[in-house]
Amino acid sequence: MALFDLPAPLFATLDAGLATVLPAVARLAVWAALAGVGTLFLYKWLSPQGRIGEAKRAAREARRALNGFDGEFGDAGPLIRDQFVTAFRHLGLVVIPTLISILPLLALLTWLEGHYAHRLPTVGETPALEAAPAAYRADWVSEGDTPVIRVRDGERQVAEVPVTAPIPVVEQRHWWNWLIGNPLGYLPDNSGVERVTLTLPQTEYLPFGPGWLRHWLAVFFPIMLIVSLLTYRGANIE
Repeated sequence: MALFDLPAPLFATLDAGLATVLPAVARLAVWAALAGVGTLFLYKWLSPQGRIGEAKRAAREARRALNGFDGEFGDAGPLIRDQFVTAFRHLGLVVIPTLISILPLLALLTWLEGHYAHRLPTVGETPALEAAPAAYRADWVSEGDTPVIRVRDGERQVAEVPVTAPIPVVEQRHWWNWLIGNPLGYLPDNSGVERVTLTLPQTEYLPFGPGWLRHWLAVFFPIMLIVSLLTYRGANIE
């Protein structure tokens, strides 16, 4: 299992519980609120808040001293140096906690994209498939409970992939798949086919606006941003 897929079973269990009482758009709002609060409090817990506060105050004082300087430019060297030193000290205190605190958020975004962005075709629906290179042919086959993608090179079948999740692409394994995996699996390395793209139906969560506005991201990110700003102010996070 890929690194960012490790929390996926937990996310799926929580979402299934929420689904018993909430529709999909409300569940997205809950996930957005949890992401905003959780990311900020994880950052606060990981970061040296006292030292960050001192660094911010020192940086403000350095800027104020430089802005108030009225002498020759050549004499402003120490003030310019102090401004850079204090700014980089502040940056050095926050960058590592910030990077670590967004890792759970990246894992959640990865799971949400695979769970909320598209849906599997219903019975009778056949999505358009495109194989690369174009010499290969990909077919959608619905013979049992789980549809499959069969890829052929002429009359020879080179790959078969069960479609168990609404993921719009399946391809050969790449180096970055140790971070983000594909729930559908991967095409065989010796098959010759590099990628198969599926035109899956996109799930819409808002009843108005263009297609991009109905995407799950249009619900998730505004709510997460508002909750994050309120958390930042309310929790006195440096």
